Amino acid sequence: MWWVGWILSGALYLLLIDTTDLPELIVGAGAASLAATAFLLAREQYLAAETVRAEWLNSLYRPFIKVPTDVAMVSWVALAQLVDRRRTRGAFRAVPFRCGDDEALEIGRRGLAESLGSFAPNTIIIGVDHERELLLGHQLRRTGGTEAIDVLGLG
Repeated sequence: MWWVGWILSGALYLLLIDTTDLPELIVGAGAASLAATAFLLAREQYLAAETVRAEWLNSLYRPFIKVPTDVAMVSWVALAQLVDRRRTRGAFRAVPFRCGDDEALEIGRRGLAESLGSFAPNTIIIGVDHERELLLGHQLRRTGGTEAIDVLGLG
């Protein structure tokens, strides 16, 4: 499993840097080694091996579709900040997110909601409030309804 993690993270690194100079390849090998080791440790602690239902994976495309519009939106907000220097921008948001009893299933569902909910740059998922059963997030520019925070619709 370590080699699988190393190859995948090394491939992602090469995709992101888009150069094959020797110093970059050495740094990439080191970064891939760290990523593979972290993956293996997480897997040993059952963080990467939590239960995930197949129907949750049906909406994995949604965060990726949001990326182009969110990049444009965040760029526009950054340019607007140069012109109009308001002290704060953005909004904290909370949407309903039911919490169940099956711990392994809940960890997998929360992990998907938090990690992929923060994939597009306009929205950062802060976490899940178990007591109030809310998914908490921050948007630089407030857009959409519940689906903008709970991108995968897992709530």
